[in-house]
Amino acid sequence: MENIRADISVKFTDPKTAESFFVALQPETLKTFTDRSTISIKKENDIIQFNIDAKDVTAFRATVNSYLIWMRILASISTLFDS
Repeated sequence: MENIRADISVKFTDPKTAESFFVALQPETLKTFTDRSTISIKKENDIIQFNIDAKDVTAFRATVNSYLIWMRILASISTLFDS
């Protein structure tokens, strides 16, 4: 069975917000919890690109869900500081 791969781009309202999210998420990409999936991220201006490679659909889904949850938490925290 072939690996599942995806490139997901997230556009932010401005480069400063993208940088904040990137700095917060980058350490999570440096450690692996499983050998079934990998993720790398890069930032260009106001866009963060996530490159996901997983051995199976379960690992792919878990990786995507983890980063969506972390981004939701970061968004909630950033709205606290905007108030």
